Amino acid sequence: MQNDTKHKKKKAPIICAAIVIGLLAAYLAVILFALIGEAHGELFALIFLLLYGGLIVAVVFGVIAALRQRLKEIEGGEEEDAKKY
Repeated sequence: MQNDTKHKKKKAPIICAAIVIGLLAAYLAVILFALIGEAHGELFALIFLLLYGGLIVAVVFGVIAALRQRLKEIEGGEEEDAKKY
């Protein structure tokens, strides 16, 4: 019973993280498409789009780190501790 409850609580963070990562991946694909299609010969545009794409990748890693932390909290039962206050 306890394990089933934890499994249900893990679904929402995983689904939300997957949606955010999917949207960011689509946005990154658009940026890379612009990089391939429009930035030929323009050094400033190339550098800007690469830095912007790197920021998106950093956000994806942040979402994954937050998801791992949330799953550890659920596994450890810390969300029940917060209800006491």
